Amino acid sequence: MAVRSTVAKYQDGQPLYRQCQIFARDGVQLDRQTLSDWLGRVAWWVFPLWERLVANVLDSPKLFVDDTYLPVLDRTAKAKSDGKKGTRTGYLWGLARDDAPWKGDRPPAVAYVYTEDRVYARAAQVLAGYTGILQVDGWGGFKRLVGRDDATRADVGPVTLAYCWAHGRREFFDIHKATGSPITGEVLSRIAELYRIEDAIRGHPPEVRQAVRQDRGRPVVEGLKAYLDEQLGRVSGKMPVAKAMRYLLTHWDGLCVFLKDGRVEIDSNTVERRHRVIATGRRNSLFAGSNAGARSWAIFTSLIQTARLNDVDPVLWLADVLERVATGAVKINDLDRLLPWAWKVERAAQAAG
Repeated sequence: MAVRSTVAKYQDGQPLYRQCQIFARDGVQLDRQTLSDWLGRVAWWVFPLWERLVANVLDSPKLFVDDTYLPVLDRTAKAKSDGKKGTRTGYLWGLARDDAPWKGDRPPAVAYVYTEDRVYARAAQVLAGYTGILQVDGWGGFKRLVGRDDATRADVGPVTLAYCWAHGRREFFDIHKATGSPITGEVLSRIAELYRIEDAIRGHPPEVRQAVRQDRGRPVVEGLKAYLDEQLGRVSGKMPVAKAMRYLLTHWDGLCVFLKDGRVEIDSNTVERRHRVIATGRRNSLFAGSNAGARSWAIFTSLIQTARLNDVDPVLWLADVLERVATGAVKINDLDRLLPWAWKVERAAQAAG
């Protein structure tokens, strides 16, 4: 029951008080604190496995990284005038791996790390020691990972930043929706052409993707750059469209990384899609009850979502993991065999044998 309650909360977005109501309809009387205690114990048992998952993900040569907020109950704050408890904002940092678009051999995974704030130094803390390509937005904390506060270089040092075209596109979309500006319409049309090219090459090896991008994508990108330079000199620098154009031009080096490396995607939507399950739980549960609860949120979301990405039933997998860890059938130095993709292979081999 503890396993099903865990998956119900962190996958299905069912807060504990609602689970208690469901159990009561079936004649099972459970207190919300009882369920909370169960989840805390489960989190304690699987914490080492979560650490192995984080380490495995950080060992990837290319990652998608993005954070999302998580309200956390602040017991030191006074209750609001309406009687509601005060909260503060914590953050869940999603580190996602998806090599399927370029036929990579590493399994899909996502690992979440909780921090109490989102100052620039947190990016370096969460990604400590990482080397490789990070697909990110233009937030300043990521830029400091390459030793700069600006965005004019994306490949300084052991980390390369590949910026997200979807982020650059959003402001143009909003302006165009509000004003119908011909400039924004032209920019959106050219970016749409890049996405059509990407649709055609998804699932192909890196060398094929790079060749097509050089042949078809680079002329589009170069034409867009010339268009932005021209139009920026014609419009008032105070106009919203000028701000949107400056964002693209300032981040241009990182936006063009995908042209040079067939493993890189055009945007960081891969990790943003993973945030949806957090948004559902956040909407239904309202907040985490403590920092410990927020860390449990990170642990369970990481493990359950990674299981689902690998087509593994999270209830079946988590129940087996708990039994084997608690009984000592799998030792601490052999936990990698319980990561969802390895567990799936082992189960398939057992079924075949």
